[in-house]
Amino acid sequence: MKLKQISPWTNIESIESRVDLSVLSWLKEAGPITKRIKLSKKFKLELLRDELDNISQEELLFLKSSSETFRVREVILFGDNAPAVYAKSVIPTLTIDNGLSSLGEIGNAPLGDILFTPGIFTKLEMLCASFLDDDMSIYWGRKIKYSVNSEPISVMEVFLL
Repeated sequence: MKLKQISPWTNIESIESRVDLSVLSWLKEAGPITKRIKLSKKFKLELLRDELDNISQEELLFLKSSSETFRVREVILFGDNAPAVYAKSVIPTLTIDNGLSSLGEIGNAPLGDILFTPGIFTKLEMLCASFLDDDMSIYWGRKIKYSVNSEPISVMEVFLL
C-alpha cells in the first residue's frame, strides 16, 4: 500500500468539521489502537520494515532530536484480516540509548504495548493530515510526538477505515 500525504499537518480542531465522526473518534483515540481493534475484531500485525534509515527534514523538525541516526518502523494493523491502520514510527537512536532501550527491540509486537505503559511516555503534540492511496481513496491520519526520559519518538497512524 502506497500512501501520499495530500494535506499539510495541522491541529485536530481545524479539521473536525470536515471529518466523519467515526474517523474522528479514531483520530482522537487516547488509548492503544491495537486494544481498540481487538475489542471487536481479530487482530494481526504485519511488520513491513524496522531498520535504521534517513528521515525527511519535516520529520527532523517535528522530532527536534539531536540524534544523527533513526530507527524507522512501519507496520500494518489488521482487524479480521482487513487492513485497519498503517503506522510508521520514527525513533531516534538517542531515544533508544537514553530513553528506553526496549524501543530498539520491538520486533513483531505492537508499539502500543510499550507506549501505553503507565508513567513512561508523555504525549507532547498531535497533528492530523489526509492521505491518498493508489485507488484514489482518501484517509485521515495523525502524527503524535511522545517523550520518554526527555527523548522524543514520533508515531504516525493512518486509519484505513
